[in-house]
Order: sequence, then structure tokens, then C-alpha cells
Amino acid sequence: MSKHSRSQILINSQLGEVRVALLEGEVVQEVHIQRSNESSIVGNIYRAVVTRVMPGLQAAFVDFGSERNGFLHIDDVLVNSVVQLNQHAGAPNNPKDIRYLLREGQQISVQVLKQPLGEKGARLSTKLALASTYAVYKPHGSGHKISHRINAKDERARLENGLANILDSSPTEKKNYAGSYILRSAAKNIDLTLLEKDVSFLQRLWLDVETKKKSSSGPNCLHQELPFEQRLIRDLPAGELTQIIADDKSILDTLGKFCEDIKMDILDGLNYYSESQPLFGKYGIDHEIDKALQGRIDLDNGGYLIIDQTEAMATIDVNTGSNIGRHDPEKTVYQTNLCSVIEIAHQIRLRNLSGIIVIDFIDMQSPLHRTHVLDSLKSAMRGDRTDFFISKFTELGLVQIRRKRTYQSLRQLLHVDCSNCHGYGSLKSVDTVIFEIWRELKRVVDVYNCTTLGVRASSEVIDGFLGSKDIFMKTLNEALKCKIITTDEPLFTREQFDVIPG
Repeated sequence: MSKHSRSQILINSQLGEVRVALLEGEVVQEVHIQRSNESSIVGNIYRAVVTRVMPGLQAAFVDFGSERNGFLHIDDVLVNSVVQLNQHAGAPNNPKDIRYLLREGQQISVQVLKQPLGEKGARLSTKLALASTYAVYKPHGSGHKISHRINAKDERARLENGLANILDSSPTEKKNYAGSYILRSAAKNIDLTLLEKDVSFLQRLWLDVETKKKSSSGPNCLHQELPFEQRLIRDLPAGELTQIIADDKSILDTLGKFCEDIKMDILDGLNYYSESQPLFGKYGIDHEIDKALQGRIDLDNGGYLIIDQTEAMATIDVNTGSNIGRHDPEKTVYQTNLCSVIEIAHQIRLRNLSGIIVIDFIDMQSPLHRTHVLDSLKSAMRGDRTDFFISKFTELGLVQIRRKRTYQSLRQLLHVDCSNCHGYGSLKSVDTVIFEIWRELKRVVDVYNCTTLGVRASSEVIDGFLGSKDIFMKTLNEALKCKIITTDEPLFTREQFDVIPG
């Protein structure tokens, strides 16, 4: 994303679900979905208890109060934070052995790195970190760092000296919590008084965590990360966010106060959306979500991408399609690959593909063409806020991307494995279809003057709809002012439904 880009955040809220879209320019780059029964725990800090140590995996299972125990690998264990607690008979004198660091029944402080996914529990770490707008604080860390995205030497020196002066002037009692700081890319060119307020805030936050830890025993939550819409605002570079549009006044008021608290000035950029046309429909976000759930993406030049996502990795295959060229096949291939990189970067971010991503570009003979395509891919992904690494072309002509896995992908959020094809495909979950029905009900009521609403859907969707009806109708009765009549359609697939005004 260029330094002149401007961002908007759009928020669609209904009972049980909040959807947030980040637009850069007019392009939807990220979609985040939070349902009331699937709250995010990434970033939370817990007082936890080690339940099982597994030397073979050099890892441990940890009870941190969730339904499923978390997974703590030795690479995510900070030696200094646990070893002094673990001097027990029989422990090997080797800090590279999990048995030296942890024992069953031991109480430790952990932070959630990754959400639980499928059969896997949450990924945990004892390397704690607290984030604010301009800095990340590591209580047990050493050596301050500045984001690599801040390139100018003068600016890096200004921030480094500024941080040193801020810490030197801290009250004596706060120096006990010195730790280390990472200055984020958002800190570029900011007034140092804002950085000083951030540092003071992070020190108070850690002091609160320490106080809770001393007065509690695991498993227990010591710190809860911000709601994801606030986290998104906090993490955007200063000056880029120009507008927040929400169809829920209470959320808008909360975000307005949050922007004031973090000193983010977006002027008159807080806007309540009250039109009858759904917010995500008007801005084309629902259409982009539907596209992101498909396997094929067409390119402007006639080529297309095939995107396949499995539990192990995601693959992206580039094809010429109708762009077959007439005179120079190598040039046609090169242009198709070059055309694909912007869409590849967009789809990776929009779908939140993570872990290992393998891109199969069309074979190019020219080393110069390969270099240009690879450089273009790196440039297209520069605006991605998630950490990633891009390899060179392999001997087989593939490009590999390793992108940090923190949250579920869009497909994992909205789809479940298809039982009819034994996991080789997927379809929308019942909950996803039910939320679509509720959105359509509200839209139809806003457009038509009706007293009844008919809902026709498959039996499993109708069962789920009726099961959720009492919860939803407590809030929506007054808004809809309609009687809802459901009809079970045996021939409908799960994703098919009709809403009929009457």
C-alpha cells in the first residue's frame, strides 16, 4: 500500500454477528467476522496450569481455562520466565529439554498466539507481549527494536533516542517493568509525546497483569485483547484511516471514544449508515466475500487463477485461459503471470490464507521475466499487515510464501467440510446460511410493506433457524413487525433459501 493510500472501515452488525471490512481506496482488502459464540482469544494472557509434558514432541499441553487445552512448544517457552520455578528432582539439566522447563501441575503465564482450529487447540507462548498504537512491550524481553518498515536512518535514530529518553525519565517504580519495546511502523514521524503516553500506558497495563497474577491461580484470564474492530483501528498506520461507517450506533459511539482515547483524529469520519440497502451490499463487500469463497478467479486479460485450500497448505495455479496470444508465447505467459500478481496478493489477504502458500506460475524461460514477476509479487504484497516471507523460484518453477497463521481463513470461518464428498470440498455452514437469512429478512422488511415473511429452505437450515428464532426475535420483533412462516423444502440444498414478502 502506498503512503498516499487511504483506508475505510465498514462495520455491519446484527444480533450474534459483527462483520468488519477494511477498504484501501475502493478495494476490499480484509474481512473480519466475529460471532458471539466464537469470540477471539488471540492476544489474551492467562494464568495457566501445565497438564501434560511430552518429551517426544518437546511440548506441553496447558489448561488455560478453555474447553480444549492449549499447545505450548519449547520454541515458545522463554527460559528465564519458567526455569526458576522448575528446579525439581529428576529434571534434566538441559534448557533445550522441555522437562527442564516445565512439569505437570506447574503454574505459568501464557499468551494465545493462534486460535484453536479444527482438532487443534490454541497455540500458546510464555513470551508475553502487549501492544498499543505505536509500540509493542515485551515484559521479559531485552533490546529495543524499530519496525523494518521504517527505513529512513534519521527517523530510526530519532525514535531510538526518543525511546531511550522516555525510559530514562520514567519513575523509579516503573523501571522494574523495563523489559523491551518494539516501535511499530505506525510510530513513523509521530510526536514523541504520543510515544511517551503509549509507553506509560503499556507499563500500567503490565503492572495490572502482574497484580492479577499475584492474587490469582490458574487457569484464569489476566489480560483480554481489544475487540477485533478496535484492534484493526489501533494497528493501522497513523493518518491512513479516514472513515468508519457502521450500521450500529452503539458500535460507532464506542469506536468514536476509542479513537479519542488513542489520539486518532479522523475528523468527521464517523458515519452512521441508515439506508435500507444493506451496507455490505451497497459497497460490494458481500460480492467480494462470495468471490473469495470460490476456487476460480478470472483475470482482466483472460487468464484465471485456481485457488485450493487444504489443512496443510494453500495452492494457487496461474493459467492463460483465453489469453493464448498469437505471435510470442513467452510474452503471453510473462504478461499473464505479471497480471496475476496483484490479484494473488489481494486474494491471499482477503481470504486470509496463511501457513504455506505455493504459487504455480506459468513456466517462463527468461530469467529476467522471472525476476520481474517475483519483484512485482513482493511489491503487491507490501501492504499486507501480516508477517510473510516470499521465496525465490524453486527448481520446479514454484514460488513459496510463508504467511503467519493467527486467525482462521475466510473459508474456515464460513464453510464446513462437505459430508457428501468426504472432505474433498466444502459448503457454507448452517450458521452462515441462517445469518444470511436474517440479513435478507431485514432487507425485505425495509423494502416492502408486508405483514408476513415466508422463509423456504432445506430441513437442516429450517431446524437451525427455528432453534435460533427465539433468541433473534427478542431483538428483531419490533424491527421486523412481521409474522415469519417457515417452509421445509426437501429439494433445496443447504445454501438455497427464499424469503417471500406477504
